[in-house]
Order: sequence, then structure tokens, then C-alpha cells
Amino acid sequence: MVQKSWKIIVTSALLAGSCTALALPFNSFDPRSMAMGGAGVAVGDAKMAPFFNPALLTVTSEKDDFSLALPIIGVRAYDPKKFVTSLDDFQKGNYVNNLDSSITAYNAAQTSANLSAVSSNISTLSTQFTTLSDKPIQGELGAAMVIGVPSKSFGGAFYANGWGAVGGVIKYRDNQLLQDFVNVSTQVANTLNVDCAGSFTTPTVQCANGLTALQNDPVVASYFQVNTTNPASPTVTSTFNSNTNLQSSVDIRGVVLSEVGLALSREFGTDTNAWGLGITPKIMRVTLMDYSADVNSGKAKNASNSDYTAKYSGANFDLGLAKNYGNGWRTGFVIKNVIPHNYDFKRIASGAPAGSAQITSGTIKLKPQARIGASRTTNWSTLAMDLDLTANDPAGLENKSQYLAFGGELDLWLIQLRLGYRANLKDSARNVTSVGLGLGPVDVTVAGSSNEVGVAASLGFTF
Repeated sequence: MVQKSWKIIVTSALLAGSCTALALPFNSFDPRSMAMGGAGVAVGDAKMAPFFNPALLTVTSEKDDFSLALPIIGVRAYDPKKFVTSLDDFQKGNYVNNLDSSITAYNAAQTSANLSAVSSNISTLSTQFTTLSDKPIQGELGAAMVIGVPSKSFGGAFYANGWGAVGGVIKYRDNQLLQDFVNVSTQVANTLNVDCAGSFTTPTVQCANGLTALQNDPVVASYFQVNTTNPASPTVTSTFNSNTNLQSSVDIRGVVLSEVGLALSREFGTDTNAWGLGITPKIMRVTLMDYSADVNSGKAKNASNSDYTAKYSGANFDLGLAKNYGNGWRTGFVIKNVIPHNYDFKRIASGAPAGSAQITSGTIKLKPQARIGASRTTNWSTLAMDLDLTANDPAGLENKSQYLAFGGELDLWLIQLRLGYRANLKDSARNVTSVGLGLGPVDVTVAGSSNEVGVAASLGFTF
């Protein structure tokens, strides 16, 4: 019985990709940029322009007339407190089955030894549950496509982009309840050993009085049923049922952002005085999810229904500048999401019937994100560095993000080798190293650290 409910908790956490911490950083699953630490504001690549800086459409190579990337896909997982390791250790310990077996054994043969086993196993289980509690883990998924026509005079690119992050964290709230169960088990054991001489069927006045005291104790009644209907064969059986007793939960929160836009860029000036101005008007759709899956009836799939989701849509735009200098140098500046928005998480109240009016359960702020970048390109290499000028707010409990990204690419004609590093100036635990490979139209990247891993790939053509 305990096993059934805690399987719901653990399974829900894994299905959720789990963590209550969801940040809205300045990043992209574009594999070339991701391989270079996330730098892209000043890298002359038309496929990256809609995601990083629309002005890049006029400062790309003069030989580039058309660019297509379809698909661009990526995933990322973040496990800062080693939840997966803790869960693996928990499952290997078989703590739930041990408790189930001991309760069954005690109810079948109500001996002091069997009751002690129940008390020991419930204490061990409570201790082990704390190793899973408050250990967030997060999953992200992204997909995009770009069709671009770069030009020194006037460039444009149509793009569609979707990004989602979902996570949850186990909230263990049953430590006191299980400790009370241990205390009551001790009380029952004392009655069994002291008042009833090791057997509830002992026909003495002292044993009968002890059983009556147990029967009249409301705390004992929460965990054991005392049956004295037949005085010659009284029983004290455990009624602990995790389907109704346990109060722990998995808190799940998710954000899905989708965009469709048209990046436009125009060149001004000539020669070394030329610079590009870009704008990306776009339509955005935001879906927020906030759900708490309890151990009794909670199911991860319910998190996406209308009782726990809020949907918004509207227009926004990005602005960018880029300038080429002599000897392969380029700089860039961009402001993404120029129009700020506040979006409310919604859910029905705890215990409310389906279809009830939603209440606000938190707010996410989508603020303008400013970033500067610089790059240097030669016939065989590219070096790039970006810096967030703004600290980006989280959607949940995660720290803010402000990235310093830098990386490089070595172009060996048919093969491009890439290496990068992304430092989060607000949270060093999110620093990651990345490595990538370009082979013809295919780009792949792997990025990670001791508690984070991400993979991205794309199929693209530029000619």
C-alpha cells in the first residue's frame, strides 16, 4: 500500500522531467551557437539571426544568398542535487517492500518481534524519503526552423520556434505522520509486552485494561484497529494506508513559449562605416502549467488539463544592431522581447472539483533581454563572445541567469570543429562546457557539466 502511493510520486517526478525551477534565459538550441558556449549576437550566420540578432542578415558573407535550417532540435536536462542518483539508491534499498512485508507479517502474527520490525522499517523509510525531498530536476525541449534570404542591402528570414521546460520536485510532508506511527507502534508494543505478557490473547485484567486504553486513544485509532468483540481472541491490527494517510506531493511547473516571426535587416553606410539594423516582429504564445500531484489521486498527465494551465498570446519584437570592421571583426547588440509582459500561473484550489474557478499561483515576468557580442572571423576560424547586459528572472525557484558565453570554430573545409564555455554570472552551478561538430549540412552539439547535459542538432543549407 505504501509502495503504490510512492510509486505515483516517483513516477510523476520522472514523467515531469522534474523541477520547480524554470528559468527564461537568453539561449537557443541552435547547435552552432550552443557549441560555442551560446555566443551568437555577432556571428555572421543567417540561420542564427532570428534567434540572436536580426541585423546579422546584412552582415553575413557576400556569397550567402539563401539559408535553410529544418529542423533544429535540442534537449537539456538539469539535476543539481543528484535526484537521479538518490532515486536509484532508494530503489535499491527496497524500503517500501520491506515495510509492506513487515505490516503484513505483523497483522498475520501479532508478536513483539513483528511489531518491532514494522517500527524499524517505518523509521528507515521516513529517513530514506528525505533523501528524495526538495531535489529539483529540470527538462527542456526545443524545436525550430528558419528560411532566410540574407543580403547586404536588405535581408529577411521567416522562422518558427518552440521552447518548453517542465519540472517538479518531491515535497516530503509525512515525516511527522510517520514518526507518530512509530510512537504509536511503541505504545502498542508496550501494551503487548508489559500488560499482555507478549500476547493480546492473555486473559488478564491488566491486558484487558491495556487494550481498552488503546481502543480509546484517538491517535492510536489513526494507525491501529483494536477489536475486542471476542474477548478470548482480541486483535490490534495495523490500518495504516498510504492511499489515505500520506500527504506528500510532486509539485510540477512548466512553461511553453512558441514564436512565429519575420526577421528583417537593412544595411546603412558603406565600406568600413557600414552597419546593420534589424527588427523581428513576432507573434508569441505562452502556456503556463502549475500542478501539485498528491499521492492519493495525482497523475502527471493531469498537469496539462485546463484546470492547471493558463494560455496567453500577443505580439512582441526584437531589435538588433551589427557592424563589420576590418580584418574580420564584428560587433553586435540586441534587445529581445522589447515589450515587457507579466503572465500568471493558474490552478484550481487544492481539493476543489474539476472545472472550478482558477486562482493565481504565481507570476512570470518576460522582460526585455539585452546582450552584446563580438566576433572575429578568418578563412579558417571564428571566435565569438557574448555577454548578457540584463539578469533574466526565473519562472520558478531557480536562481537568475546572466550569461557570459565564448567559444570558437575551426573550419577544416568539410568539417567544422567547435568548442565553447557558458558561465552563469548569477549561478555558477549552471556553468557548462560545450563541443560540437559540423559535417556538411549537419551540425551536432553536446554541452554539459557534472549536473547538466544538453544535446542539439540541425540540418541546414546555406548557398
